[in-house]
Amino acid sequence: MGVIKIERRKQSFMERLYIPETVKGMFVTLRHLIHNLLNYKDLPIINYPEVKRVYSERFRGRHILTSREDGTTRCVACYMCSTACPAECITIEAGEDDRTREKFPTRYEIDLLRCVYCGYCVDACPEDAIYMTRDYELAIDTRARSVVGLRDLVVPPNMPTEPMGWRPYYGEIRKEGTAGGTGRGQEIRAAAFGDEAAPNPELYKGEARPKSEADSRQGA
Repeated sequence: MGVIKIERRKQSFMERLYIPETVKGMFVTLRHLIHNLLNYKDLPIINYPEVKRVYSERFRGRHILTSREDGTTRCVACYMCSTACPAECITIEAGEDDRTREKFPTRYEIDLLRCVYCGYCVDACPEDAIYMTRDYELAIDTRARSVVGLRDLVVPPNMPTEPMGWRPYYGEIRKEGTAGGTGRGQEIRAAAFGDEAAPNPELYKGEARPKSEADSRQGA
């Protein structure tokens, strides 16, 4: 194939002014505005913040550090969460209690802008100390405010934070008291499905499947 030479079309005087095209674009915007105002109920939008979207019960949002019943934080500054963090957004400095010789965090900071909200810190914590709530409203005006410390993370015992969001999975264990010192946590459903029945009952009966004609011939 030969070289295709494309020559630029010379613009007219009105096109060089850009005025007609700008007016056309404004009329397109005005047409969409009028259409949306007349069909407001059909728009795929919500009136935030009065109306908020419903996210998953395991949504990974803002972090919290849970407390014991005596008010002390459950974190023992073992560095497991910061070691497991792939974004390296957790900074911990440990201290030691002179009475119990137990370690505790004198500094615990999370850079929320660097965090990827993977939940690895929750999974790695051996003390059930860090949870991720369903709070996704993390608007800030400066980068310095994105770094949250103990004052922002530690919550008092029995603080109602349900539903919890991303937390250690306990299976079918029913906790009547507090879960991690932060309230009852999520209600455990009696069945995995809303109507207490599996989508395909035949698949979950646990019975042996009937032999097909090919299996019968093979057995014979």
